[in-house]
Amino acid sequence: MSITVADCLKLPSLQDAKVIAGHNGLGKFVSSVSVLEYARVFAMADALFLGNELIITAFTSVMDDVEAQCNAIRRLHEVGESALVLYYVGYYLKSIDKRLIELADQLDFPLIMMPPNDYHLRYNEVITEVMEKIFEERKKSTRFVPLLLEQISAMRERQRNVSGILRILSDHLRYSFLLLDRDGRELGLATWPMSLSQELVDSFRDCADTIAQFPQTISYHDKRYEVRQHLLNARHQKNLRLYALGEPDVMTEDALEQAGEVVETSYNLWREDLQKEDTDDLIRMILNEQNLDIYRIANRMRIDLHALRIMWVIIPQGAPQHKSHDLSQQKQSVKEYLRANRKSAIVDSFDHGIVAFMDDAPYPGVDGELAQDFMEQFVRAYPGSVLVWCGGLDSIMDTRKAYLLIEQYCSTARIIYPHQTIITHQNLVFSETCYSIVQGDNAAMLQHLSVLAPLQGQKDETDIWKTLTAYLIDTDKSVTHSAALLHIHESTVKYRLNKINRRLGYDITQMPANYYLYRALAIKRLLDYQAEQK
Repeated sequence: MSITVADCLKLPSLQDAKVIAGHNGLGKFVSSVSVLEYARVFAMADALFLGNELIITAFTSVMDDVEAQCNAIRRLHEVGESALVLYYVGYYLKSIDKRLIELADQLDFPLIMMPPNDYHLRYNEVITEVMEKIFEERKKSTRFVPLLLEQISAMRERQRNVSGILRILSDHLRYSFLLLDRDGRELGLATWPMSLSQELVDSFRDCADTIAQFPQTISYHDKRYEVRQHLLNARHQKNLRLYALGEPDVMTEDALEQAGEVVETSYNLWREDLQKEDTDDLIRMILNEQNLDIYRIANRMRIDLHALRIMWVIIPQGAPQHKSHDLSQQKQSVKEYLRANRKSAIVDSFDHGIVAFMDDAPYPGVDGELAQDFMEQFVRAYPGSVLVWCGGLDSIMDTRKAYLLIEQYCSTARIIYPHQTIITHQNLVFSETCYSIVQGDNAAMLQHLSVLAPLQGQKDETDIWKTLTAYLIDTDKSVTHSAALLHIHESTVKYRLNKINRRLGYDITQMPANYYLYRALAIKRLLDYQAEQK
């Protein structure tokens, strides 16, 4: 009933494609095809991936960022996808870096390259042929329970929850599913399509809350939908109620019976995964845009999400290599610290780091001191770690935007601020500005750097650069801290700063000149880093 990656490669649209890595994973079965246009890890939320999909991309959003490409491969492997098909190599992606190939081989994740330097290839040819093949195989057998259970067993533990299982059923049958417990509490919801109108979703929920006979009919925009009920009795979870919403001529009683069997068997096999639902899960739901579950769980646990206006994202050094038990220890240390300081917080691991949401103090300085004190302790245990601190988050949308900024520009911020253990939201916004300048028009970038021209070409140029950068960027205009960072006497720092003031002809501590110098030094630091990497 299932087709594999190897089967897909025999189709006409893929017969000229080349497997360049992950050959040991060609036996993975394929249940669907999906296009990945934006390959930053943050945007690749768990809820968007069903597992066992053939992913098509040209890596246009990360074509110049090999590390981001590797992170995308890691994420796709983590969520149980089957393979990645790369288009337009030689056009968008100039070449495939050996690091990407080595990673795919290590993960046994098939990396498939379409014929390079061919701009006439079309996604829809592969999508059409693979999906037709899948539908042909499904027609050969109406029994889908073993296939879906195999797909569920391949899911990551954190994905294997009620909503994740209902999502697999919904995608396979094209019904919307709702699961309630014996007391009528909602355990999970998955809609087909995912963009189903909220008005129709609310009507679906209202039907499930009634004690009327089923099936029931819902009318929406002159279209009829049918709601059916199926009662379940898993070994450890009695009197579950599964509801399905779909078009009357599409739904069948046999399909609903098998869907119930999938849910019952899942509860019997993975009872702890499905029944575990605590405050920590809210972080995953907020950042993964699982809007249907967030407020349900928060309200049940009496958590005011609007009060959690500060986000900490703690990124350990070499994060992707950290083992799960290391992250578990770090997560516990964050929880204990915040609890000891009477902070209302939810904490969890996410994307190889630790994320914490907490309430803010009446005075911002208090929260800054708290973060500083925490990191002084944390870096002793985990050297090289960084805390990204975002405050003033008044909505879940603010939170997601802040996390997306971290995903995109934290690595840039760490280059600009190599001596800081705490990076703020403002640091990230500034890093985005500097990155855009470096990646933009060369003439415009040189214009930004022109403020440094009076300091160039002198025999003491290196000492001048180090002192000015340490003073303005690394130590927030502190002579004492600059001297300590450079391992020189304070009087030497003062002497060099005075020389800089004379050469420039103005006081470097005054705005707006101070900002232009600060920005130029940050851009120079990025350019120096790029030169070192080359």
